[in-house]
Amino acid sequence: MARVNESGQIIILFALVVSGIIVTLSVIYTQNLLAGMESSRTIMVFPKEEIKNLRDIVENDFVDHMGLRKYEFDEYTYNVSRDIRLLYAQKGSYADVSVFASYPSELSDTVSYFNVRITYIGGGVEYNDTTLCRLEGCI
Repeated sequence: MARVNESGQIIILFALVVSGIIVTLSVIYTQNLLAGMESSRTIMVFPKEEIKNLRDIVENDFVDHMGLRKYEFDEYTYNVSRDIRLLYAQKGSYADVSVFASYPSELSDTVSYFNVRITYIGGGVEYNDTTLCRLEGCI
């Protein structure tokens, strides 16, 4: 009779060990599944095209207008920045491309280089970048 009790105890002990292993594996699997879903959501939500468009405006449009006089260049970049803020506000986000320092060349009154700040906030993503632009391009 004692033998039957020992066999039952061993079966119950093994059942507990196996169920413990199954619970541990299911918790690990669930954590990995949730982490994968969160990272894929972040990748899908990240607004890389919007940021790329803002960088294109700076690298192409602003650099093309560097031949303007300093006050004309500052007025032009201010107007473009205002338009960008309005357009992105209509989409429910905030974007700004602001030239915070433009320097005229020593020989003429035209802009030779400028510093620009790109800011994007939307969809849980906040992006800030500061760039120095010259006629050769932006760094």
